[in-house]
Amino acid sequence: MMFDTMPLWLLGGAIFLLLLVALELGFRLHAVADRRSRPGADRPDMDFLLSAAMGLLALLLGFTFSLALGRHEDRRELVIAEANAVGTSWLRIQALDEPGRTDLAELYRDYALARIAWSRAHDSDEGVGEAAPDRAAELQPRIWASAREALGSSRGVVDAKTLLDPINESFDLAAERVIQREAQIPNEILTILGLYLIVSTAMIGWRLGGAGRRLPVASAMTVGLLSLAAVAIIDLDHARAGGITVSQKAMRDLIPMLEPIP
Repeated sequence: MMFDTMPLWLLGGAIFLLLLVALELGFRLHAVADRRSRPGADRPDMDFLLSAAMGLLALLLGFTFSLALGRHEDRRELVIAEANAVGTSWLRIQALDEPGRTDLAELYRDYALARIAWSRAHDSDEGVGEAAPDRAAELQPRIWASAREALGSSRGVVDAKTLLDPINESFDLAAERVIQREAQIPNEILTILGLYLIVSTAMIGWRLGGAGRRLPVASAMTVGLLSLAAVAIIDLDHARAGGITVSQKAMRDLIPMLEPIP
């Protein structure tokens, strides 16, 4: 929830400052270790340890980014699938006979608009993201009952399977989108990634302490890149306003067609 509500610039800044603190801590710890070491004692080379740590960090970042990108793509594909199901259902409703067609069309139009409102809503839109799915869920049993009644009064131009299958699919996809929007990388993985970022950055600081130079520009650029990677993973994984979002164009394009066919 913190990642969903915190602005991206603030989240990135907090991660950047935290890694800078870890970098400085590693630098100072090396200075303390130097003062406590015996004169003339051999100093172990940290290069191979730092290389191993950074290699494992790259692997962990790549693995976590892949998980987040996969969830993002799943959400994008579900938007298109639901838009197709809603559009198909609407067109087949228009092929029904009166008097059932008008009642069912009005109900399904309200449902489609509720789903479009939910699609356009972000977690930062106060109240909208919660009210829209509730409205759609309330309409589903009424639509199903109305569809059965409309089929009973129809002359057979549209049979039960032709009409009910896309309506049922649109209901299933709506439920799946709600689940996918809430599905995120487990907090344990993000915690491990955060700890690994901190420890690896501290090891960089330790190595800089061994060289006796902070290299502020290069260090800040490295920390900035690591922070950017972490923010990109979090933003990909969390459905939120701003940053990287799933396009809702397929759902918005339904609005002009939600008018009864003469």
